[in-house]
Amino acid sequence: MWQAQVLSALRGAQAEHFIDPTARPPEKYLAPKGDKKMDDEPPVVNPEYEKWVAKDQQVLSYLLTSLSREIGSQVTTVTTTASAWAAIGTLHASQSRARVISTRMALATASKGVTSVSDYFAKMKSLADEMAAAGRKLEDEELVS
Repeated sequence: MWQAQVLSALRGAQAEHFIDPTARPPEKYLAPKGDKKMDDEPPVVNPEYEKWVAKDQQVLSYLLTSLSREIGSQVTTVTTTASAWAAIGTLHASQSRARVISTRMALATASKGVTSVSDYFAKMKSLADEMAAAGRKLEDEELVS
């Protein structure tokens, strides 16, 4: 859910490219013009570099403020949007794996017992929905087995 909301906001702001792991700012300094040597004048900062960094920091700020306290506390050292996105993805993947294992165990050990058919079906549907939310959608045949 969080990813869908964030991606929608980034696309709307035309800032989705900042989460690309290959995203790099333009050169920090402008190349010297003509015959000028680097020793003659101090380097001139590229205004496109400054704009890129400012926009990247705005997007990073948005990402960090949209995170839960638990996840946010684990990505406090990131300095770019791309590194934050990668760190969040890694955290989410490990949580998803644990969730999938737990849900699979619940599915494997589920039994109808004395519950009604409708309650049992609702429980199984809920477990299937949890698997789908963790990125492991179950086919109907898998759920029945």
